Amino acid sequence: MKKYLFFSYLVSFLLLGCRNDVVDLDEELDNPLDATQIECGLPALAFSPDRYDVAVGGTFITDIYLMDSTESEQWYGGVKAVVNYNPEKLELIHINNGDLADGSAPLFFADDTTVGRIEIISIFVSIDSSGINSSNNILLAELEFLSLAAGADTLLFERTENDSCMIASTSCELVDPNDQLIPIRGYGDGVVNAQ
Repeated sequence: MKKYLFFSYLVSFLLLGCRNDVVDLDEELDNPLDATQIECGLPALAFSPDRYDVAVGGTFITDIYLMDSTESEQWYGGVKAVVNYNPEKLELIHINNGDLADGSAPLFFADDTTVGRIEIISIFVSIDSSGINSSNNILLAELEFLSLAAGADTLLFERTENDSCMIASTSCELVDPNDQLIPIRGYGDGVVNAQ
């Protein structure tokens, strides 16, 4: 009798535990730092995570990354990232240095004197002025915000677009170690939903 009871529990467990539930993995596999998530190509500036659900009065932290291909042989000397946000919905609390301006003599500046606009300048300084290789994603800065009001807001890299991939103008800049401009091809903005 015990054998039959044990066997029935085992069969029940296997039948109930081995269901084949098909689940949509798009949300599970939605990494903002995946190069396939950037429509217009690399190099790109992107927020990670790219979506924030926060309670009004709550804080959240977001990172800004310089993205490039793992096969890239490009060397970078500095980045200027300009971010706009709605100051009636968000308040900037703090900015931390990332990995680009990390080293023996880091140069990292953040100007938040204009309400609703943050200008971040991060420069790689080394003895041999070689720059930093971007064969991966480089953390530029970490931003902490306070949610002030309910609703949606966008953390937007400052630019004017003709269409989704044609940038007419931008305040953001990317340079090599010799201070030559490198075009930024993609932008991954962040969306904040406060409730």
